[in-house]
Amino acid sequence: MIYEFMIGNYANRYWFQYDSTVVDLYEFLQCKKIQTNKPLVFKLKDKVSEKRLLSYDFYFSDGPEFISPRLANLLSNNQDFLHDVQLIDATIIVNGCSYSGYKALNFLRLISCIDMNKSEYVPILDYLPDGPKKFYKMVLKENINEQFCMARCEESIGRIMMSESLRQFFIKNKVKGINLSKQYIDNDFIFSY
Repeated sequence: MIYEFMIGNYANRYWFQYDSTVVDLYEFLQCKKIQTNKPLVFKLKDKVSEKRLLSYDFYFSDGPEFISPRLANLLSNNQDFLHDVQLIDATIIVNGCSYSGYKALNFLRLISCIDMNKSEYVPILDYLPDGPKKFYKMVLKENINEQFCMARCEESIGRIMMSESLRQFFIKNKVKGINLSKQYIDNDFIFSY
């Protein structure tokens, strides 16, 4: 069983701004290792409670997702996870203070996970029928044979999927910031890339 990687109980004021001068956001969509000697930088523009914010394990931005030092440490020995996801050093800036030890997630795997026969969609651009799609309904494939922890969805590259074993790891370790209860695509909105 696979699960869509989704935000859970994450306040809008906690959305970070990604400084793309080190690595362009486009590079994160390529499913290839990224080489950089500098940490990525994420800034929070609003003044917030640092204690509450820093209690999260997953963070979201207008760029890549990133994780806390606690979760990075827990995942550092998980070879299956590290096979699928590159952890890139990141620094966050909150209320003018810098915090290091965070890791940006670069997903290295691309798997086919949407049942295109059961899903409802149209091409965004008429002249590219096999290009990006606008989905009205997405249905996940039931029997994915590929072993993975986390991967981008081939049919909708902006969507991240995770395995049941990784979901259980997150539940066991009380990971905060993502929704661990849904196993279906959320059809309440239309995804267009």
